[in-house]
Amino acid sequence: MALLFEDINHVTAAPDNIVKKGTTQSFKTDVVDDSKNRIVLAYFSSDQNQVCKQFEQLLEKYVRLADGKAALVTFDIEEAGPLAVQLGVQSVPTTMIFAKGGLVDGFAGTVAETQLKAVMQALVGKAALSLDEMLKSAAEKLKNNQTQEALETYSAVLEKDETNPAAFAGMIRCFIRLNQLEAAQDLAEGLDASVKSPELDAAKTALKLALDAKNAPKPDDLKQKIDQTPNDLQARYDYANALFAAGQPEEAIDQLIEIIKTEREWNNDAARQKLFQFFAALGQTNPVTVAGRRKLSSFLFS
Repeated sequence: MALLFEDINHVTAAPDNIVKKGTTQSFKTDVVDDSKNRIVLAYFSSDQNQVCKQFEQLLEKYVRLADGKAALVTFDIEEAGPLAVQLGVQSVPTTMIFAKGGLVDGFAGTVAETQLKAVMQALVGKAALSLDEMLKSAAEKLKNNQTQEALETYSAVLEKDETNPAAFAGMIRCFIRLNQLEAAQDLAEGLDASVKSPELDAAKTALKLALDAKNAPKPDDLKQKIDQTPNDLQARYDYANALFAAGQPEEAIDQLIEIIKTEREWNNDAARQKLFQFFAALGQTNPVTVAGRRKLSSFLFS
């Protein structure tokens, strides 16, 4: 886990035997011979073609999901022209599938991700679906407060798909739960702009709320104050923030709704604005968000 945040510029990378750059001379070893042990995709493309580059990324994603049961060998059409002619490649991109030492299938052009996923599943079994299962497992572990185990599972997902936004979102939430806010912040700020999703946006909002509440009093301390002075709306607001930071979103939402019931526009509508931040941090489809919106609507429109 620490490797995500350490300086690894001087670490020598291990040779990648899953994705290789092939040549005419290496074709027999990298493709034909290797296909006796696993599925090998020979991919003919052009470095000048953006479509080829994009589809190569998709092929790599599903090859890496195959848990060592598949490999991808890429060939530049300009450098491997004679080989391409010998194999009957007429256009790029072209993908040829080798198994048991010979060509078994292939296709020219690109295919939709759902179709590629089905092809890989047929070739290597359910390994091509392992990413979805791993993400579900990690989310379940986080829900059950098995935070360290969830963090390790999300990290394993990123080993297979290094730009997976759901895994990054999950890791940020794990770091928040572990109170490792600096690690969460480093991770969130270090992500490439191309890595994005509503789920990741929600995790970043949750991180912002956690950072804002970093030095907040413990919920139990604030609860005593609420019990003694229930009309102290600032104390109730602080209590809501402390509850949310402590992983008690339902109780936090109830406190904000209580403020709105008492004084709808208190402190320039601060309670309602904070409520919407909570919803964004949880995610709009989260059951807690759905229930909270229902409670708010029930009060506002009753």
